[in-house]
Formats: sequence, structure tokens, C-alpha cells
Amino acid sequence: MKEAKFNPTGGPIQVSVKCEPNRNGSYTIFLWEAEKNQIVKEFSGNFINSDDDTYELSTPNGDHAGRLVEAMVVVAIPAGLGPSDVTLSITQDGAELQHDGASVPPGSPGQLVDVFIKLVSK
Repeated sequence: MKEAKFNPTGGPIQVSVKCEPNRNGSYTIFLWEAEKNQIVKEFSGNFINSDDDTYELSTPNGDHAGRLVEAMVVVAIPAGLGPSDVTLSITQDGAELQHDGASVPPGSPGQLVDVFIKLVSK
């Protein structure tokens, strides 16, 4: 699993999800408690509207050490169109700390991409 090493005294940690090129789809981002099967926060959205797909985690940042960020993304790509890349990104103070994702092939009526990134304090 990929790790995002954040600065506990830096600015807020941001989590974003992208689908490029943009296709119809939706997502849920889960922030899991460290070493527990407990969800701390959940964000949901879709790629159909023009709303931003970036979310800020609560402060203090140190509370997020060891937590997992999971993105469950479903994207539909009609036949005849090219693939789309789904990416989960973790940023802080304008710098990308880590990203992970997958490519969704053409002709996918509803492909699930499920990725995790662990938050680690520097």
C-alpha cells in the first residue's frame, strides 16, 4: 500500500479524486481510523456535475497518523471511447504527497476502482 507522508504542523491535508478524461461516474472516499474497522469521515460525489472533487481533512493533522484513505470509484465508459484514468491524490500545502489509481478500459458499463493510501506523519 502506498503511503502519504504528511507534516503534522503543516496546512490541512487534502484528498481528491479525478477521472481523466471525465466520464460518468461516482465515488465515496472513506477515512478509516488507524488499526480499526471504524470510519472517521466519508465524502461522496460524482463526475457529472461541476462541483469540486477535493476535500479537506480536519485538523490537527497529527490525528490522521496511521489512518487509511480509501476511494471506491465507479466509472462507466461507453464503447467507442478511450479509457479513463481514476486517481486518488493526497496533497498538503500545494504539494502532492502521494497518488494511486487505475485505468478503466473502454466498454465498461460500470467498472469499480478501489484504492487505499495510508497517512503517515513525518
